[in-house]
Amino acid sequence: MIENRPLPLDKRWVWTAAIGLAFFLLIQVFPISGQLFSMNTSTVLTRAEAEQRAIVWAADKFGVAASDINKTTVTHMTDSRTNGYLSKQALTGEYDKLWAAATPTDVYVVELYVNGTPGSLAVSLHMESGDLVAWRHVEESSGRDGDGPASEEKATADQAANALQYASSFGIRSGDWEWTGVRLASGGFEYASRQDNIGEAKLLLQVDSPSTVGSTPSASWQGGTVAYRVELPKSFIDYMDNQEQWASMLSVFGFILPQVLLFILAIIYTGTHGGHSSYRRGIFLALVFFALYAGLTYNMIPGLRAGTWEAGIRGGDTVSVTVSLVTYAAMALLTYFSAVGGDGLWKSMGRSLWPRWRESGYGEAVLKSMKEGYFLAFILLGAQSVILLLLEKSLGAFASSDATQSMYNMTIPLLLPLMAWCAGISEELQSRLFGIGVFRSWFVGLARKLKGGEPSKRTVVVLTTLAIVPPGLFWALGHVGYAVYPVYTRVIELVLLSFLFGWFMLRFGLMTVIFAHVTLDAILMGMQMMFDGLPGDFAGGVFSLIFPGLVGIVIWRLHGAIRPKT
Repeated sequence: MIENRPLPLDKRWVWTAAIGLAFFLLIQVFPISGQLFSMNTSTVLTRAEAEQRAIVWAADKFGVAASDINKTTVTHMTDSRTNGYLSKQALTGEYDKLWAAATPTDVYVVELYVNGTPGSLAVSLHMESGDLVAWRHVEESSGRDGDGPASEEKATADQAANALQYASSFGIRSGDWEWTGVRLASGGFEYASRQDNIGEAKLLLQVDSPSTVGSTPSASWQGGTVAYRVELPKSFIDYMDNQEQWASMLSVFGFILPQVLLFILAIIYTGTHGGHSSYRRGIFLALVFFALYAGLTYNMIPGLRAGTWEAGIRGGDTVSVTVSLVTYAAMALLTYFSAVGGDGLWKSMGRSLWPRWRESGYGEAVLKSMKEGYFLAFILLGAQSVILLLLEKSLGAFASSDATQSMYNMTIPLLLPLMAWCAGISEELQSRLFGIGVFRSWFVGLARKLKGGEPSKRTVVVLTTLAIVPPGLFWALGHVGYAVYPVYTRVIELVLLSFLFGWFMLRFGLMTVIFAHVTLDAILMGMQMMFDGLPGDFAGGVFSLIFPGLVGIVIWRLHGAIRPKT
């Protein structure tokens, strides 16, 4: 079946798509089955609103005039480990009742750079109310951000009480905290919440009070900190450390190194099989991929900043942008060579999976592929939903949060749907068109040598099916960095989905599977936008759902206008 030529959709596909859509709505959209991904419908401050609230708080609490602030940055930060623990232990509802109002796990961190003051004043705001929940003076001399081990300097209960009184000047209710007896390396004090623990998670407060404690708060913020953190059980911390180590190892050896090898192979096959295709194939798509990702990189500078902060490093924005652009340029080259080498490889094997612009029926083919892509995307969404649900129930899979991929760290959140095109173009050309093609040619070629002649049609079908596995595995291992645990959860999910993607390409052609991939991602991103709480994003989410269709219609009309039928 997998070797059939591209065929149109019949009623069986339509009914399967309807069932897939129903599964997606029931499992992922409607919160009825303890799904992995929850959706928050509360109104969230925009980045500009958070910046203005921070300036107001700086004047009110710290005596910093707006005219003295020469630069600001706004970054969404999330306590991913705490969110992961709450998700894994099904304690998110309890956290929302007890801790979320005063000590949220997700905040806007607004850094205010004040004239004549080294470093910055970083204020953490509740993302919905805009309340000041924590703040820190980030000094320039500290290249890293952290508290370090406990200090050996002896401290008295009176000193701890004075520091807590200092914190109360900024809205902290001193009666809610008690000193743990710990003094931090920074010289500050650590306090435990008097509230009940959530599971085994304990809420702690850190206070660093400057030497000018006796003066007004506006004169005593430099060198100070009032911040909180959640102390998680050691067993969970060890588990997450182990998962992150596995994710790093799998990313390097399971994705990056194979991608380098595929890059080399794509160049080789472009040279050996380019005569079956055209060296202009893929240039436009590769350029579109790079242009979109370059723009999205600048759009995600706050997300890159969040990543460096999580690594304990500050001031790495420029380096992160440069590394990202170089990486995407290399991926664009791989996309180009995969297009030429893959198209030539399949044509040398007697299959044409990708029509060309100069063909008179190209516009109609794009329109047809777009329509088919929506139906196939519904099938993929349903399959993904069922797979994730089964993995959640069988493996205890759970999701956490990731500030580097956050909507709230996008300068223009409405640009998110463009990312769907980056993934759909690059991954289908690399993993499907070229990846499956090269492994199929190897497997069939090996069978031909072993048999001493052409293998049977049934053997070719089996070998083509097996050829989906290696590139599908590499593709899946490229997603282990997502905040879903255990890390092999996404590997299992995407390896299974890779069979559907590969089957769809072989049955309906490359353009259809690109539209299916783009539509799948656009729907997921659109649903995320609808529920992210940012003003205007609901309409943006609706637009994301129809965006692939609009692109297909525009290409169809352009081709009809530029290259009329002969």
